[in-house]
Amino acid sequence: MLLVRRLTPEDLDAFRDVRLRALTDTPENYGSIAAAERAQTDEEWLARLAGDAWFAAFDDGRAVGLVAGRARDGDWILYSMWVAAEARGQGLGAKLAGEVRSAAEADGAREVWLHVAEDNDRARRLYLKLGFIATGDLEPMPNDITRRRERLYLPVTAGSSK
Repeated sequence: MLLVRRLTPEDLDAFRDVRLRALTDTPENYGSIAAAERAQTDEEWLARLAGDAWFAAFDDGRAVGLVAGRARDGDWILYSMWVAAEARGQGLGAKLAGEVRSAAEADGAREVWLHVAEDNDRARRLYLKLGFIATGDLEPMPNDITRRRERLYLPVTAGSSK
């Protein structure tokens, strides 16, 4: 059975496991590398959990998806979205993004925004399907300046626009 929920400090091991799996599976889509995060202490992992809103999708108790959200200047940023290969195609990406959107709405945010790699067609299609709007604003990927990413945004409160 699939369950999506916000992570708590009690989820430290599951959080670390799913984050490292994401970084290992598709390292090109993140601004960090698994080796660096693997070396972090429990306290560093717990600080990350406390600092942002992290949500995971669980299948029979094993985390198979992850996303984070963070308030920034009246808006929220959605980042670190990942769904394990064996769990793709079941709507988990939409559910995970929905959790960030709900947290942003509860916080009074005007919009949720994100960056998506220009060549990550699957993620881009998902975000556009969920109502995110492409801005055309491109910048180099933090971990590979030969690739670019685009900023997309999603209005979440009445009257918000870009």
